[in-house]
Amino acid sequence: MNHIVIIGFMGSGKTRVGKKISQDLGLPFVDVDKAITRKLNMSLKEIFQKFGEPFYRALETMTIKELAGDPEKKVISLGAGLPMQEQNQKIIPALGTVVYIKGSYETLRKRLEDTNNPMLEEEDHDIKIQKMLKQRDPVYASFADVTVETGIKPFEELVAEIIEKIGAVEKNS
Repeated sequence: MNHIVIIGFMGSGKTRVGKKISQDLGLPFVDVDKAITRKLNMSLKEIFQKFGEPFYRALETMTIKELAGDPEKKVISLGAGLPMQEQNQKIIPALGTVVYIKGSYETLRKRLEDTNNPMLEEEDHDIKIQKMLKQRDPVYASFADVTVETGIKPFEELVAEIIEKIGAVEKNS
């Protein structure tokens, strides 16, 4: 399938960018996290508290497997932890063109200051973000057909850059 798949750390802007790309290209948009929370009629935090992270990760895998079989091209925003799961690592490249929205530690820390993310509850935000970024960045980079840095240029310019790079990748594949 040739979906456009958006990956990146929490706070990188995956949903906002994905919605804008889908709007500009006239494609449907799917946010995997939101699809799961809608299906269960619970918040992310409630799902993690009631069922635990492994249950949530299994739902992510089921959701991207369904999307991999969907013939209608879509823009798909993946949850920040989804690429870290081994069972998803064969599925992601098969979904289509992968766009990694990379954020600097400073940009992401600022955006995540007042977050209610269950992954950042346990310990000091700054330490947790640094640790997770160090672990996740190489994994995100390994999937990327396109990489852009967020927090540097205006939103509209970032989206235009992504669309241009996606076009180049898809033309050459």
